[in-house]
Amino acid sequence: MDKSKFIDLENIKIDIEVIRSIPEKIAVDNSIIAFKEEEGELYIAVSSELKQSVIEKLKFITNKRLKLFYADKFKIANLINTYYCKYSVQMALENTRSGRNSNVLKSEIKSVQYSENMNDVPIVKTVNYIINAAICKQASDIHIEPFESYVVVRFRIDGIMHEFIKIPRDIYSHLSTRIKIMSGINITEKRMPQDGKIQYMYNKDKYDFRVSTLPVFFGEKIVIRILHRSDKLNNLKLLGFKDNDINIIHSMVNRPCGLILITGPTGSGKTTTVYSILNSMNKNKINITSIEDPVEYMIENVNQVNVNLKLGFNFPKGLRSILRQDPDVIMVGEIRDEETAKIAIRAAITGHLVISTLHTNGALESISRLLDMGVKDYFIRDALIGVISQRLIRKICPYCKKEYSPLLTEREELKVNDGLKLYKGTGCLRCENTGYKDRSVVYEIVDFKGIKKNIGDKFEWCNFRNKFKSIDDYCKDLIKSGVTTYEEFLKLKF
Repeated sequence: MDKSKFIDLENIKIDIEVIRSIPEKIAVDNSIIAFKEEEGELYIAVSSELKQSVIEKLKFITNKRLKLFYADKFKIANLINTYYCKYSVQMALENTRSGRNSNVLKSEIKSVQYSENMNDVPIVKTVNYIINAAICKQASDIHIEPFESYVVVRFRIDGIMHEFIKIPRDIYSHLSTRIKIMSGINITEKRMPQDGKIQYMYNKDKYDFRVSTLPVFFGEKIVIRILHRSDKLNNLKLLGFKDNDINIIHSMVNRPCGLILITGPTGSGKTTTVYSILNSMNKNKINITSIEDPVEYMIENVNQVNVNLKLGFNFPKGLRSILRQDPDVIMVGEIRDEETAKIAIRAAITGHLVISTLHTNGALESISRLLDMGVKDYFIRDALIGVISQRLIRKICPYCKKEYSPLLTEREELKVNDGLKLYKGTGCLRCENTGYKDRSVVYEIVDFKGIKKNIGDKFEWCNFRNKFKSIDDYCKDLIKSGVTTYEEFLKLKF
C-alpha cells in the first residue's frame, strides 16, 4: 500500500453503519476502522500493513472492494472505543446480569487464572472494554466506585475526573473479582486494602497497571493506575522542556557527583521527569541503580530496586545496600524522612550522583525542607547541584481553540497590551467538552553554583527569586503563545 495515502480521521464525518460493516473483533485485533462507503468501495483506515489473509477475509465479510489508507493508530483506537466499546460494555453487562455464564465465572474464580480463552465471557469482556476505553482516552487512572444502588466508573484524563459509565450494583462483585484475578489479589479478602499488578496488551502495545483496592462503606473501591512506556519517557522536549533548559539539565546530570532534586506536589510529573533524565544518560558507561516505591517503569540497563516495607526493607536500608554495589548514579524515588535525606546527601558528597524527588512547592523551598529534616547547611552546600520544580498544566484543545480579547484583570496580570489576543477551547467531542487536551510541564530550574554560599539556617529563598525564571513566569509565556489558558495559571496559585 502506498504510504502517501494518509488520512486524518479527525476531520472526517463517519457513518456509524459503515463502521459496523467490520466486526468488532477484526477491527480491534488489526487496528482498523471503516470510515466511508462509495460506489461499492469500502474505505478503511489502517495503522500498519495488513496481511493478505486479513484483506481477503474483509472482502468476503463486507462483499465490497477495499480502499486502504494509513491513519494514526491512536485515532483509530479512539474511534473503535467510541463506536464499538461503549455499546459492547452495555451488551456485556446485560449478558452478565442474565446469568447465562455464571458457571464459567465460577470456574474462573476457582482457577484464579487469567487466560486468553476466557476473553469471550461477558464479565471478562466488560473489564477489557473499560480498560481499552481508558487507554483510548489516554486516561492515567481508572476509578471504580461502589455506591448504594450503582457503581460509577470514572477516568482521570489530564488530571480531571470524567464519568465513563454506571454499572448495576448486582454485578459489581463479579467485576471486582475479575480485576482481582487479573492483578493477583486475594479475591476473598474484602476488609483490608490490597495492591496488585497487571500486565496488559492493547493494540500491540504493552501496559503495566498498578491496582489498589480500598474498603469503603458500600464495598471495595478499585483504582487502576495506567503506566504506558511512551516516547515522552525518552525525551524531555516532549514533556515541555525548552532546549536551553534541557542543556542546563544535561550539564547538571553530567557532573560526576552531587545531588539533583525534582520537586513538586503529588501528580506533578516528577517521576516521569526523573525517568526521562535517566534515559538521557549513557547507561553503557556507568552503573545506575534506583530504589523506588514502587518501580513504575522498567528502564533498560538500570538496576531498579523495590522497597518492601512489610519486610522492613525501606529507603534507608536500600540506600545503604546500594552504596555497597559500586554505583555511579543513584536514583532515590523520594526523600521522605531525615534518615533518607542524610544518607542521600552523604552519598552525593562521597562521589556519587544522586537524583531524587522531594515534596515542595518551589525549587528554593527544597533547601528549607532539607534543613527542616535536620540536614546540616554545610552538607547541603557541598552536595546540592540543582533543583527542578514543576507542575502540570492542561493544554488548549487544538480542535476547538478560539481566540478572545482578555479581560482587564488578565491583561494586568500578564502585563500585555490591549491588542493581544488570548485563546480558549470551546469544548468538543475530542476533548470531552473540556476545552483542553493533553498536558505540558511548567517548571523552574535553579543551578545552585551561584548561591551555595548563601545556604544556611536562616536561608531566605525569597531573596533569590529574581535570579531565575519562575513557574509563574513560564506559565504566562505559555498563555501568551496560545498553549494554555489564564484559568490554568490561576490554579498554580493554590
